[in-house]
Amino acid sequence: MELPAKVMVYSQILGLSGTQGTLVAVRPDGCYELRLLSQGRTHLVLLPVDQTGIVFAEPEPEVPLEMGIER
Repeated sequence: MELPAKVMVYSQILGLSGTQGTLVAVRPDGCYELRLLSQGRTHLVLLPVDQTGIVFAEPEPEVPLEMGIER
C-alpha cells in the first residue's frame, strides 16, 4: 500500500462509521496516524490498530481469472 491513502475509518472510540480521511502512517507503537476533517478543519488523529477498521477508498484492480491452471 502506498501512503498517504484515502480511507474510510470505523472506530467505536470516536464514534466513526465510514468517516472519510487520509491514512498517513501505521506507527510502530500500534496506531494508525490519520488526518480527519472535523468542524471544517483537518486534525491529526491517532487510533489503535486493534480497535479501528480501515477501508481503502480506491478499490483493488480486477485480476482476470486464469482458466488454464491444472490442479
